[in-house]
Amino acid sequence: MPKISNVYQDKLRGTWYSKVSLGYDDTGKRVTKTKRGFTSQKAAKKWHDEFRANYSKTALTQNSTMSFENFMNDYYIPDYKARVRLRTFDQAMGKIRRLHIFYNKKLTDISPVMIKKWHNDLLTENLSNNYIRSLHQILQQILDLAVTLELVEHNVARKVGNVKKVKSKVDFWTKEEFERFISTFDKTDIFERFKFTAIWFLFLTGLRLGELMALNWTDVDFLEATVKIDKSMYYKNKREWYITDTKTSSSIRLLYLDELTLQYLNEWKQVQKQFGNIDFIFSYDGLPIGTTFLGHIIDTHSEYAKIKRIRVHDLRHSHASFMLSLGMNDLEMQNRLGHGDIRTTLGTYSHLRFNAMKDVAEKFKGQIEVTENSKGGSKFRGNQYVRKAPPAES
Repeated sequence: MPKISNVYQDKLRGTWYSKVSLGYDDTGKRVTKTKRGFTSQKAAKKWHDEFRANYSKTALTQNSTMSFENFMNDYYIPDYKARVRLRTFDQAMGKIRRLHIFYNKKLTDISPVMIKKWHNDLLTENLSNNYIRSLHQILQQILDLAVTLELVEHNVARKVGNVKKVKSKVDFWTKEEFERFISTFDKTDIFERFKFTAIWFLFLTGLRLGELMALNWTDVDFLEATVKIDKSMYYKNKREWYITDTKTSSSIRLLYLDELTLQYLNEWKQVQKQFGNIDFIFSYDGLPIGTTFLGHIIDTHSEYAKIKRIRVHDLRHSHASFMLSLGMNDLEMQNRLGHGDIRTTLGTYSHLRFNAMKDVAEKFKGQIEVTENSKGGSKFRGNQYVRKAPPAES
């Protein structure tokens, strides 16, 4: 006889029994309900299915008094830490304190109304829409795990849904703005040359900041004119930083460098030798540059150049804009930027594509000449039926 799930034979009594899993209690122990004495497998299975179907949400969770905070600390955080990169984990831990209003609540007491009020309170603060959405995603992940472990029946965060997504504006410098900015550096000064080279390299390659910070001289092939991107850096401070994997497997790539960029790199390499044998390309003391270092440079020199200030990451967007202006297609952009999915490229830079198409339209102006014919030329001899207007009433 084939085995039926959750149904077992009591060989001593010659009868059948069934077990229903009811989740876990606050100590993590599985809670079950068992009924014995069935004369057949079919009867035991019928009881199991009916009991499971009729078991109310209150009954499902009555054995669970675990608080949200205890569940988060004992189950979610260890699970999450094992699955993500250290940088991602630390960023999430910085956000989790925003979930403090749920800490003392039982998992079973968290309601849609409570979550919606939390949303509304966050929206009154000076927080970006994307940041609030990321907080909700963390709450949703925590409750997803609670559902998986059968501590709650449904994920109320999914039921409520996230706050409305607002597409953030992608800021960037045009080629002309970058030319004004990069011209403010005095390359005869060693430190100015260092700053110049770092900013130039970001604009001309579109690297992420962590990828730039992790670059070694061994990653550059001056003969082949390439740079290998196969790692990143998670930087906390001068004493604590880690070489990590790239953001995704698609981020591992080989970029070709233009002649001028290679020249600037080689010039910096010769200057850097004055400070000793340094592995990192963008370093003057053997240590990686801090995450705020380039931001301060942009602040200062954008003021010198009298152009708008952008973030360091916006140099990546500026590179994308520059590629579009040179006529690169979306696939070429995807590969150079290290996007895993073409939809990421299209979704992020579609408006830049629109601007590029606007420039194309502008170039149409004056390209085709039309000679006006004032003599009328040949008359229309088509075969279309033309309805005549009715005669005017007298």
